[in-house]
Amino acid sequence: MHLPSIKSVKLTTALIATLFSCNAFTKPYIPSDDSVVASSSSLITAKLSLDEINSFVVNSQYVGQTERLQGMLKTRLATLYKQNPTPQVGYLYARVLQKEHLFNEAINVANQVLAIEPNHSNSHLLLANIYMTKGRFIEAKQQCVALIGLVSITTTSTCVLDVQSQHDDLLQSYQSLKKITQNKDISLATTHVLSEMSYRLNNYDAAFAYIQDIDLRKAPVSLIVLWADIQLELNNDQQLLDTLGELLTDNNNLEDAILLRLAIAEKKLNNSDKKWQTMMKSRVDLRELRQDTFHASDLAKYYIAVQPNGQKALYWANINWQQAKMSADEQLIIQAKAMQRDTL
Repeated sequence: MHLPSIKSVKLTTALIATLFSCNAFTKPYIPSDDSVVASSSSLITAKLSLDEINSFVVNSQYVGQTERLQGMLKTRLATLYKQNPTPQVGYLYARVLQKEHLFNEAINVANQVLAIEPNHSNSHLLLANIYMTKGRFIEAKQQCVALIGLVSITTTSTCVLDVQSQHDDLLQSYQSLKKITQNKDISLATTHVLSEMSYRLNNYDAAFAYIQDIDLRKAPVSLIVLWADIQLELNNDQQLLDTLGELLTDNNNLEDAILLRLAIAEKKLNNSDKKWQTMMKSRVDLRELRQDTFHASDLAKYYIAVQPNGQKALYWANINWQQAKMSADEQLIIQAKAMQRDTL
């Protein structure tokens, strides 16, 4: 069953922005002795410096970290932005708002940043990603074009072609990006986009070839999810279980998207041990109890691939479509409707 990777698509352009952050590849932040961190690891002190907050925001793309400090980061950055709306504070605040799918608020803040600093490349990239997610492809492309002269030609081209691939000609976009990057050293972000495009073209071997040497322990969650989706299509289910199951010591902190892929692989292997399926069911029960629209795509996929239920799959796919309108989001709707037709 073809399962589009929504997170891997949504975050490709955001990844480019991350690569241009000054602390993009720093090690996970370790608080100083006088920093106060609650034992639950869910709170950070209001005394954190802006550089320390930046480190937390950057680290939030990695496994086990994506939601750990989200609430406190948003609260702290909202306060800082109200007190002193500098471009750096505004950009970080917009990124945190984006993560909660508060897209309109994030757009407003990012545009305010650009009103102060029109050449703020990270904000252009962030806006391109948000507009692309919302299906506003013309505006997304305009943000990419605004990067000309601010970042490398490869980065600008990656941004433009990533957007174009979502609403125009995927194959042509892929071939153009492949030609532009031929015989060049390319960033992790561009590698990610090339792999994801190959995946959507159903060329799973090529998709895997782009990212096969990446250390998943140091990769963003979006790239780990793409890697997992490729393994599922290549029927490397045991490899997926062996690799992703060891990413964290405490598997309760695995992101929904990663836990979902583990559950799918386990079900495909028809193992008597249903460890990951049981864990994912508990997570789904919790999300449904909270009516958690933030994880709507994962819930839709769960009811497509793990616990087939056409009615629930379509319900969550429609919820997801209200937030995100890219090709992968449309595929969820198509798959869910197909399930319902098959049960008639």
